[in-house]
Amino acid sequence: MIYKYQQMNKLIKLIFFTFVFIGFTVHAQTNIWDENPFDSQLELDSLLTILPKSHGKERIPILNRIAEIYWSINPDKTIEYATEALQLSVKFKNESQEGLALINLCQGYLFNDFYEIALQFGIQSLEIRNKIGNDYDLAFTLRTLGWLYYDIGYLDKALQYHTETLKIHKKIGDNERVAYSYNSIGLIHDHKGDYNLALSFFRKSLKLKKEFNNKDRIAETLTNIGICYRKINKLDSAKVFLESSLGITNQIKDNHNKVRILNELSIVNLKLENFDKSYSLLNESRSILESLSDNKEYILENDQIMSDYYLAIENHKESLNYYKRYTEGSSEIFSSTKSEKLAEMRILYEAERRESEIKLLEQQRNLEAQKRKAILIGSILLVIIGILIITSLWNNIKKKKAIYLQSYKLSQEKLRTQSLLRENLEHKLEFRTKELTNLALFISQRTTIYKDFTDSLKGLNFTDLNQLKKDINTLIKEYTFKFNFNEDIKRFHTNIETLQSDFLFRIKEKYPHLTDKDSQLAVQVKLKLSSKEIANINNISLNSVEIARHS
Repeated sequence: MIYKYQQMNKLIKLIFFTFVFIGFTVHAQTNIWDENPFDSQLELDSLLTILPKSHGKERIPILNRIAEIYWSINPDKTIEYATEALQLSVKFKNESQEGLALINLCQGYLFNDFYEIALQFGIQSLEIRNKIGNDYDLAFTLRTLGWLYYDIGYLDKALQYHTETLKIHKKIGDNERVAYSYNSIGLIHDHKGDYNLALSFFRKSLKLKKEFNNKDRIAETLTNIGICYRKINKLDSAKVFLESSLGITNQIKDNHNKVRILNELSIVNLKLENFDKSYSLLNESRSILESLSDNKEYILENDQIMSDYYLAIENHKESLNYYKRYTEGSSEIFSSTKSEKLAEMRILYEAERRESEIKLLEQQRNLEAQKRKAILIGSILLVIIGILIITSLWNNIKKKKAIYLQSYKLSQEKLRTQSLLRENLEHKLEFRTKELTNLALFISQRTTIYKDFTDSLKGLNFTDLNQLKKDINTLIKEYTFKFNFNEDIKRFHTNIETLQSDFLFRIKEKYPHLTDKDSQLAVQVKLKLSSKEIANINNISLNSVEIARHS
C-alpha cells in the first residue's frame, strides 16, 4: 500500500512538472504584461506552493516564472528569486534559463530605479540570447533595454532598441507585438516632440490592436493619440479619442489608466474653457486616487492641473496653494535617490565602452579579489579623470580671466584716450569761441571808435584856426587814450592768462619777483610773437620790448 502511494505521488509530481514546463513553453510566447493580473496571482500561489518540493535544475524555471510575476508586485522578490535562478542556471549550464534570469534581474533593478545594475544584467542577457538565437527572447530583451533607456531619457538609444524589436516581431510574424512596438516607438517620438510622427505610429498600432480586441491595449493607444492631439492643440480630436479610451477603461475597470485619462480630459476641457467640466473631471480623478496605493505621481499631476484650473478662473490664492502642493510633492519625489541614480546612469551611458568591461566582469564574477581590484582601478581612474577635468576647467577659467582683465585694461585705456581727445577738442572749441568773441568785440569797438572819431571830425570849426588847433590836440589826446585802453587788448590778456595758466603758475613759482607785465611779456614771447607785434599789443616802444626780452 505504501509502495503504491509512493508510486502515485511520483506520478502526480511528474504530471505536475510536465504541466509547469508546458506552461513555460507557452510562456515563451507571452509575458507578464500580456496576462490577466488575477490569473497571474493564481499562478503565483501555485508556484510558491510547489517550489519547496522542487530541487536542482527543476527549480530554475519555477524560480524564473515567480520572479517574472513579481516584477510589478514586489521587485525585491523578483531580485531574490531571479538571483537563485541565475546561480542554478550557471551551475547546470542552462543558457536559456540564464538569459531569462538575467532579464528578470534587469527588470527587478529597473523597477527599483537601480539603472546601472539593471543595464548590466540587461546587456548580459542580450549577449546570451544573441548567442542562443531565439528571436522571441531576443526581442523581449531588446524591448526591456529600450524601456530602460527611455526611462533615463536617452531617446535615440531607446528608439534604436525598439526599432530592432519591431524588425524581429515582423520577421516572426507576431502582429500583436508589432502593434506593441508601434506604440512604443510612437511614445518615443512623442517624448522627442515629433508629434505628427508619433501619431502615425500610434495609428498603425491601433489598427493592429483592434484585430486582436485587446481592450486595455486599445485604450492605451487611444489615450496616447488623444494626448498627442492635445499637445498640437487639436483639442476636439483629443477629446474624441480620450473619451473613447475612457469608455473602454470603464468597461475593464482599470482605475490607474482611468485616472490618467481623466487628468488629460481635464486639461483638454480647461483649454476649451469648459471650466466646470474640467473641475468635475479633476475631482473624479482625485476620488479614484484615494483608493490607489501607488498614486504619488498621479496626485502631483492632479495638483498641477488644479493649479492651472484656478489660475484660469482667476482664483490666484487657490492656484498658488495647489502649485505649492505640487512643488513640495515634486521635491519629495525627486529629492530621493532616483534623481542621483539617473545622473549616474547618464554618465555611464556616455561611456558605453564599458559594455566590454561588463563582459570581463561576467567572466570573473566568482573571483572577488580581482573584482575588488577592478573596482578600485576604476575608482582611481574616475578620480584622475575628475582631477584632470577640474584642472582643465580651472586653467580655462584662469585664461579667460586673464583675457578679460587685459580686455578690460585696453577698454579703460581706450576710454581714457577718448576722454583726453574729447577734452582737447573741447579746449580747442572753447579757444575758437573766445577768438570769435574777441574778434567780434574788436570789430565792434573799432567801429565805435571810428564812428566817434568821424563824428568828432565833422564837429570841428574850420573858421577859427586857433580853436581848430586846440580841438585837434584834444582829439589826439582822447583817441590816443582810447586806443591805449582798448577792451580787446584787455580780453586778449585775459584769454592768454586762461590758456597759459599752467605756464604762468610755473614761471611765477620759479621767479616770484616778476611783475604781471613781465609775466604777460614772457607768455607773448612763448607764443613766438615778434617784438613789433608785442610792442603794438602792449602799446610800448620796440626798444622797450628788446630791453625787456634780455633783462
